[in-house]
Amino acid sequence: MRIERLWSTTRLRLRSLLRGRRVEDEMNEELLFHLDHRIQEGIASGLTPGEARHAAMRAMGGLEQRKEEIRDARGLRLLTDFATDVRHAIRGLRRTPGLSAFVVLTLALGIGMSAASFSGLDGLVFRPYPVPRPDDVVSLVSTTHDNRYGRFSWREYADIRDETKSYDGVIASTFPAAVGYSPGPAIVPRAAAGMMVSGNYFRVLGVEPTIGRGFRDGEDEVPGRDAVAILGDGFWKSEFAQDPAAVGRTIRLNGAEFTVIGVAPESFPGLQIFLRPDVYVPLAMASLFSANPQKQFFVDRDDRQLSVRARLRRGVTQPEARSEMALLARNFASEFPQTNRERGAEVDTPLQMRTRPDDVNWKFLAIAFGLALAVLLVACTNVAGLLLSRAHARTREIAVRLALGAGRFRLVRMLLTESLVLAVLGGLSGILVGHFALTWMTRLTLPTELPALPPFQIDGRVMTAAMALAVLSAFVCGVAPALQSARTDLLTGLKSGDATPIGRRRLWGRSVLVIAQVATSLMLLAAAFLMDRGFRQSVSEGVAFAKDPVLLARFDPRLIQYDSGRTRRFYDQLTDRARAIPGVVSAALSANPPLTLDPFGAITFVPDGFEMPRNRDSFASLLDTVDEGFFDTVGIPVLRGRGFLASDTEDAPRVAIVNEQLARHYWPDREAVGQHIRLDDAHGARLEIVGVVKTVKYREGSEKPTDCVYLPVRQQPAPRLVLMLRSNGDPLALVAPLKEVVRTLDANMPLLATRSYEDLYRYHAVEGPAAAMAFVGSLGVIGLILAIAGLYGLIAYNVSRRTREIGVRMALGAKPGDVLRLVLRQGLVLVGTGSAIGLGLGLSVERLMNSMLFNVGGVDLTVYAVVVPSMLLATTAAASVPARRAARIAPTEALRCD
Repeated sequence: MRIERLWSTTRLRLRSLLRGRRVEDEMNEELLFHLDHRIQEGIASGLTPGEARHAAMRAMGGLEQRKEEIRDARGLRLLTDFATDVRHAIRGLRRTPGLSAFVVLTLALGIGMSAASFSGLDGLVFRPYPVPRPDDVVSLVSTTHDNRYGRFSWREYADIRDETKSYDGVIASTFPAAVGYSPGPAIVPRAAAGMMVSGNYFRVLGVEPTIGRGFRDGEDEVPGRDAVAILGDGFWKSEFAQDPAAVGRTIRLNGAEFTVIGVAPESFPGLQIFLRPDVYVPLAMASLFSANPQKQFFVDRDDRQLSVRARLRRGVTQPEARSEMALLARNFASEFPQTNRERGAEVDTPLQMRTRPDDVNWKFLAIAFGLALAVLLVACTNVAGLLLSRAHARTREIAVRLALGAGRFRLVRMLLTESLVLAVLGGLSGILVGHFALTWMTRLTLPTELPALPPFQIDGRVMTAAMALAVLSAFVCGVAPALQSARTDLLTGLKSGDATPIGRRRLWGRSVLVIAQVATSLMLLAAAFLMDRGFRQSVSEGVAFAKDPVLLARFDPRLIQYDSGRTRRFYDQLTDRARAIPGVVSAALSANPPLTLDPFGAITFVPDGFEMPRNRDSFASLLDTVDEGFFDTVGIPVLRGRGFLASDTEDAPRVAIVNEQLARHYWPDREAVGQHIRLDDAHGARLEIVGVVKTVKYREGSEKPTDCVYLPVRQQPAPRLVLMLRSNGDPLALVAPLKEVVRTLDANMPLLATRSYEDLYRYHAVEGPAAAMAFVGSLGVIGLILAIAGLYGLIAYNVSRRTREIGVRMALGAKPGDVLRLVLRQGLVLVGTGSAIGLGLGLSVERLMNSMLFNVGGVDLTVYAVVVPSMLLATTAAASVPARRAARIAPTEALRCD
């Protein structure tokens, strides 16, 4: 019975809300019917028609009062009042189109820039995995003294999967890498994003293929037995035109035939942020795709290529899972001390993995989002000042409403609704501004051999955040003007339309808003200049080599099933013939050239003669495997000793070259040339350091100096290498003759990527920093413009309110210069106060940016020497315009001013 009554009541309420006019007409007809009935009863009892009507009205308590009671009984009073307030607000805003447009534009800029930066931050940090119950998925990482986010070997993964009790499933995968894809044996392969995964990968994540099936656990048990593959949705659409018959077809990956067994759903683009896998294959096929062919993937415990994730069992907390992993890591260290000593294990949430201390991207976006919110704050203070002025102009209107019986709380609701309408319009416009900002930002292309898709988009999450900011802005902008209007004195407002008390108190609220605008804008300008100088300084050293005319071309002979012998012969012939190409000055090979975006290699070693700390057995650094022509081709000078020679073969004594940073680190008081290091641990292979080279930037332009070890490619073979050709002209002119050389060696050998070193330099030192600086710089410019507008509006408003006072002063002998100084003094006091506060905010932001982005300390006095005077000049100029206008006021006109 209660359910039926609730349903009936809900239907009536919805009907009165959606068909309000018809319901009101029906209510009027019914009340008039009852009124006529009572009148007729009164007439029948002997009353005159007039007396009968008065009696009927008294009995019913008045028609309008009864209507209000009926409306209140529906329980929709707040909604109907809100709808009425919205209609009234729209009519009022249409009467002041200029003010409304300015407020909407101001809020749109603040909300749009905030939405754009939040989109980037959300894509990198907050967006959950596209799987069911994403909060239950955690990452398991191997930890050492030098790496907090290490990977696991297959043997370690198998032990974790079989011995842990905290998870419903443990999965493993490699990072997406280029694989040679070909739809048939007669077609030259091209690079596609391939990813090895464990057999339980899709099942544990709860992802069901769109068509076909997922991997079975048994398809990952026998190495090399089950050559099956699952296609990514985008790859299926682009290569197979969404043909369901793709399931069951045979494709070639790295020269081997694979049977397609399924297609991943569109809702699952993978767990990576930038790369979307084209093809998934089981870990059992590691012989074709392993990144370390020197290692035995299923045997060696130190062949750590796998990212391991797990789904927490219901009721198990992260600390409990962490304790179990720590115990397992200690067991590994005791059972396998040679490979697992000093290794621990951690359990991290996706948020912890995405906010790694060594990742600069999320740090920049976090700072950018904070600065965008500061712009929104400036916009809100500007709008609040305008609404305060508008509230003063509406004093008589508010007084009339109060006189007619409106409650003060009801007036506050009405005025806040007007602010909400403006903010919603600003939010919708801000979404467009954010879309254009993101479109501009995503034009920056990453120089990678696989297509990288930036995760920045205006989706439902971003639009929800934008509208939430709009509602918050409505409260921030409108609460002060609404409360001030509700305090209007009834008698004063009706008589003069001016309920603001005379004196300085009437402007203190607007003055505080202007001070906040100036302070925040100065902080934004300082941040923009600091970021500009920080990026320029960080890339001014250690990347000059990248501007040289050098062509890079990456090869991986494993894509067409070359063994180690054929691979070595291919590279020897390739470099020899490439040197003979007209226009080539020198040629070299490198596994990881500096500034490329591919993952860098690492090496663990023990320096001979170095006193090791008690809590560790080895150190780690970056690793690059190069040939004898590398340093001359790239332009990295050998400071001491020698470079590699063609005679540094596998039969010759093992040698290494280190950069100056590593030499200073381990041999600060001795010559590094002639010293020795041992690979892996104190019992590993002994290498002699034969040279020291200049330290350059390896991974990004803003990184701090990093240790690096170079090994000769003939002693440390690598199947995946980059051919580097130094040209005496345009390096891109070498692409065509290089392709011809490759065709003569093997027509099936794919070139995974060809680009000039200048492209990498442009991304790291020009386009990337330029996009960051342009975004932050636009925030500073917007903040400055809004601060100038706010200060101008305040001074102009003050002049309009003090017109009579100024006329009296001039009639008593004041000169225009005296009036100019009088008005300008107020603006300068506000600017000076705001600049002092903004200077403190700027210093705080500088410390934050130095600690998170640039790894430097100290105060950049040049920035403040430019920003503070510029801010003072701009705001003073804004204040001087209404001040000069005040100085030209005629006393006779001022005294006649009402």
